[in-house]
Amino acid sequence: MKVIAAISAFLFIALAAMFGSNASTAQTAPWLSALLILVFVAGTSLLMGIIFGRTALRVTTISGGLALFIMWLPFQYYATEESFIRSAAALLLIIFAQIPLFFVGGVARGCVETRLLRVN
Repeated sequence: MKVIAAISAFLFIALAAMFGSNASTAQTAPWLSALLILVFVAGTSLLMGIIFGRTALRVTTISGGLALFIMWLPFQYYATEESFIRSAAALLLIIFAQIPLFFVGGVARGCVETRLLRVN
């Protein structure tokens, strides 16, 4: 299950980042692009937390963060020190936003499972 979660996180978080960057109307505005990527990645993280639960929390966070890190360098438009600092801050914000949303999704899955078990 953890291998499937890792592969899914690597693929779907990368796709969410691509959709977020394409949804931006102003590609040269780094904070707007980072915010839209954050929204798409956060939604995907929440959904993956619901699907895989808290047991795969670490592996999905590591795999999703790795996918974002690998993809992030081509998003650099200007190779200045300031843009790298802003980009690194946005990347860390997005990766750290994944963790609580995976956790919340896992808690939601656990609540639904316990309610379904009580009904049976």
